[in-house]
Amino acid sequence: MNRFKLDLLQGLLLYAPVYRVLAVALSLLMGVLTASLYQRSDEAELSHLLGTLAQRYAVQLSEEVLRGRAMGATAMLGINEPALKALVQGQLAPDAPQLLERLEPVRQALDAESILVMDAAGRVVAQVSDQPEVTGLQRQDMPYWQLAFAGQENVYPVAEGELPPRRSFLLAAPIYAQAQRGGLVIGVLALKLSAESLDTSLRRLGEHALLLSPQGLVYASSDDEWNFRLARDMAPEQLSGLASQFGPAFAAGAQPPRLPFDPAQDTVELLGLRHLRVRASLQWPDAAGRWQLVLLASPSHQGALLGRTLAGVTSALLALTLLLLLLRAAHNQLASRIALAHSEAASRELMQLAQFKQRQSELSLQLQHARELPALTQALFAEIGRYLPVHQGCLYCVEPDPAGQPELHLAGSYATASAPERVTIGDGLLGQCARERRSLTFSEVPAGFWTLESGLGQALPRALLLLPIMRNELLIGVLELASMEPDGDRIEAMLEGLLPVLATNLEVLLAERRLERLLAEARAQARTDQAPVDGRADLDYAGASKPGAVAVCQAPGIE
Repeated sequence: MNRFKLDLLQGLLLYAPVYRVLAVALSLLMGVLTASLYQRSDEAELSHLLGTLAQRYAVQLSEEVLRGRAMGATAMLGINEPALKALVQGQLAPDAPQLLERLEPVRQALDAESILVMDAAGRVVAQVSDQPEVTGLQRQDMPYWQLAFAGQENVYPVAEGELPPRRSFLLAAPIYAQAQRGGLVIGVLALKLSAESLDTSLRRLGEHALLLSPQGLVYASSDDEWNFRLARDMAPEQLSGLASQFGPAFAAGAQPPRLPFDPAQDTVELLGLRHLRVRASLQWPDAAGRWQLVLLASPSHQGALLGRTLAGVTSALLALTLLLLLLRAAHNQLASRIALAHSEAASRELMQLAQFKQRQSELSLQLQHARELPALTQALFAEIGRYLPVHQGCLYCVEPDPAGQPELHLAGSYATASAPERVTIGDGLLGQCARERRSLTFSEVPAGFWTLESGLGQALPRALLLLPIMRNELLIGVLELASMEPDGDRIEAMLEGLLPVLATNLEVLLAERRLERLLAEARAQARTDQAPVDGRADLDYAGASKPGAVAVCQAPGIE
């Protein structure tokens, strides 16, 4: 089991009062966040509905103006009316009666204020209207004439007269030389309709609404006080550019007042309440840019506050209940997980032990086939290093010194070349292990005993094991192991069944080695006609009755 999870569960139990306080604090925070999210969700839904309404009305207004009956009639006259073509080509005199008679019924049917006919030079050549005479005036610099003469039907809102000015739409369409669209444009036909009904239409939306020109001037709104106000400050040269379209509002260079809010912001303060702002573009061709429909709406203050409060309190209570239930369940969960962890650890250990037992059997066969000490030590350390966390080691066997006294001789080593060749019984930890014939395990290895080295550096081992190799209470040798893991007792337990096998094979090899040495000495004596060698006396050194072994009770320094 993950140790971090156990520590976490134990901490929950140990600091339960603290965690209860934290649970309450987290619950309150959750309530505040939920209330905030509820408000955002409510505002997002309102903004979506408001945006849909704005988009729908913008499309409706664009369709009514650009594709309505008035624009259709204007476009068809520019395509099909022969008298118009003759007038703009100079074949009829300005304000020709026969043309005015044909256009007057159209003006009355469409409830238009006037109809203007302009030739290719932008000069007004005919006017059907009760308004002041404009025939002969130039309109070549007006955007609606330029767009229409380029072949594009368009709408051009204007304002005329004294304050408050009279607002109108100029619907302009090209006059073609042929009775088809897309041919040569020879003039422009403009139909002027009243736009005073825009304010009433905006009020029907049920929200605060305003229609902004591309320059930022309020052309129509649900509040009469907002009409002809500016959405932003303008430089004098920008204001003068609006005079030709909305002249009365800019008389004598006057700057209209600004709106009490900034329609460019997503939320605005209006009448002491927070309002959401959405906008939609109208498909009115205008060289200055796009006309914008802006809607403002405030969420129901009392309803929103009640909803946020209920959502926050409910979320806080649910979070607190959940956290307290989690803390309550922590104790039972800890007990079950600890039991499960112990069971899994025991299962893993048994499995590892079974695998090592199997390898131990294979190792026993390898040790039995080894005919030399180097082969035996190589097979031993190869298997130990593969299945146990052993990083260095040495194997010593008991052999007599020149004086006939038993001492430890190095039989082989693993991952080290600095092990001493001989160690006297009782000298150092290794000799003391041989003297006391008991295992010595150290979890804190002092400096100077072992150093684990690699190409990247060196470090002290975290565990040192000294294991006597015994057979029938006779000391055969000592196995010394070093590990970077601190659990030396587990390593010793895993090796417990291997030591007797090692002792048997080591005893046999030492006996064969001693016998070979004695035979060599006997042959040497025979060649020099010396006295026969008493092999039995040499075999029984230090009171031992078996080759290569030292009787524990008679070993030097051992009682």
